[in-house]
Parts: sequence; C-alpha cells; structure tokens
Amino acid sequence: MASLKDMLDQLRSSDLERRLGLRPAYPNVALELDRNSMALVNLKAKRRGRPVLESYRVQESGEGGVPATIFDQNLVEPAELAQRLQRLFESVGVRPGKVSLVLPDNLAKLSLLQLPERPPSRKQLDEVIRFQTRRAVPFRISDATMSYQLLPGEGKGVQVLVALIRRALIERYEQALEAIGARPGLIDLCTPNLLNLCRDRIDAASSDGDVAFLNCASTYFSLAIVRGGRLVFLRCKTYAMGNGQPAPAGGLLGRELGYSLSYYEEKLGGTGIRTLLVRSAETPFEELSGQLTGLDAERVELIDPVATVESEGGSVEPSVAQSIAPALGAAIGRA
Repeated sequence: MASLKDMLDQLRSSDLERRLGLRPAYPNVALELDRNSMALVNLKAKRRGRPVLESYRVQESGEGGVPATIFDQNLVEPAELAQRLQRLFESVGVRPGKVSLVLPDNLAKLSLLQLPERPPSRKQLDEVIRFQTRRAVPFRISDATMSYQLLPGEGKGVQVLVALIRRALIERYEQALEAIGARPGLIDLCTPNLLNLCRDRIDAASSDGDVAFLNCASTYFSLAIVRGGRLVFLRCKTYAMGNGQPAPAGGLLGRELGYSLSYYEEKLGGTGIRTLLVRSAETPFEELSGQLTGLDAERVELIDPVATVESEGGSVEPSVAQSIAPALGAAIGRA
C-alpha cells in the first residue's frame, strides 16, 4: 500500500487546484488606469504557446480620472469616468464584460511584512496584519480595503505582501465599470502585475544573484528586489509635491534609489544587484539610464512586455509596449 506521503506527493503533482477549479479564472481583458493615461488590452488564450494580443489601446485618462497621490481624493464622478471608459472600449472593439483593473501603486499603502511563523487561522492572520499596518496607513484602516498575499520566508517564517487602499476609491471605479456593463474581477496594483509579466526573466536572472525591478510610472516609481526567487524588498515613492502636481523625477529618483540601496545593503545583507530590469512608462530609457548608476547593477535591461505574447497586428511600438505592460501582466494571469 502506498504511504500517505506518496499519495500527497501525487496529489501535489497533479495540480489539484487547477483540476477542482480553485484557481481564479483571470479575464482576458485588462484595464490599467494611470494619472496620465489609460490602457486596455484584449488577449486570446491558446492551449499551447503564448497568448495572442488581439487588440489594445492607450489614451489620455483625462483630468480627475486618477488621483495624483494616496492623499488626493479629487476624482470625477463615476458617470463622467464611465463615458471615458466607454469610448476606450469602443476604440478597441471590445464589448465590456469581465475585466481586470490595475491601479497605480501610489494609491495604496504597500507593505512587506515579516512574520516568524504563519498564524494558525485566517482570522488571526488578518488581525496580525491589521495590527502591524494600522499606524503606517494615512487614513482610517476601517475605511480601507485590504488585500494580501503570503510569500515564502526563511525557515518557518512567512512574508506577507499587503496592500491597503481607500474603499471609496475602489467603489467609484467599480461603479464606473458597471455603468458600461463591465464586471470587474481582479483589482490589483501596477508593480505586482509587472513582476508577474516578467517572472520568467526574473527567475532566470536570479540564478546569478539579486535582481531588482524598477517601475517608473508618470507620478511615482516602485523598486522591488528579488533574492533566490523571494521578494525581499518593495518600496513605492511618489514624485508629486504638496500641491498635487508631479515633480521632475530626475534628482528625486536618483536620491531615493540611493536610500533604498543603503537599506538593502545594511538591513538585508545585500551584496550587490546583478540584474536591474526597468519599465519606463514615459521617460525614454536612454534618458532614464543615467539616473540608475546609484544601484550599480552589472546588467541594466529595459523589459520587453510583448515578448510573452503573439501580436495579431504586427509589432507593437516600444513606447506603447511599456504603457500596456501592467495590463498585459494582469490579462496573462498567474501560472
């Protein structure tokens, strides 16, 4: 008779979650909203090979479509936003239906928590997370929607990637999408979906040492560092000043990357970034690369978002590919 261990191993290898339908079905359509633009992509899944990018579109988001910072609560009414979204869907030739929504990192409070062990129940885990994040959230935690993902830690420990965002903001976007007949499923942030999009490249580069991923958006940047397949560092910094207007990224970007590198070396035992992957939504990579010397990476690469898909309409312009990358990461789904 087979041992219990043998039977459990067989169940794990048979991908039980997939067979029972416990993994969520990610929509093939994804929408990313940024301060200056909105991007919509439509994929067609294939049983074998890469999914097909059937259609896509990037257009201006319009004034008040997306707040500049986590503190900014000025937003157009859902009816006005719905009209903008309706025009975007029509321009892509996609009928509104199930859709994933990707929002800027800096509209949420992102935290990477280290726990010595996993709490025995989901309720206790929720309580621990709320207790550890409540003082760092710039609004009442009761007004927030919380989402988190458990990540591997060292030994018995676990890491928890936590995102808290104003519930009222989520509800406004849901209302706008529902007004045009769309059904929002996944609501996520930009950088986690970029990491998902580039996971194969990150895994390959991790064999040589620590890998950093830099997401440069219009009003913020996020830096993630992966070591041995584990996310060990994540930070988001907004460019915007007190009046809510974006500040030039140049000096601020280099300075903040220097602070992050110091923390990485002193607190995380970092010995150097081997590979730096970059996504740049608005600044040309040639202009941006001069500001990245502080990370002292051995290799610096601009990501190729469309390398993971086939395109029915031919090649995608590089600047457009950078703009649609977060939406592609959401539409491709999780392996």
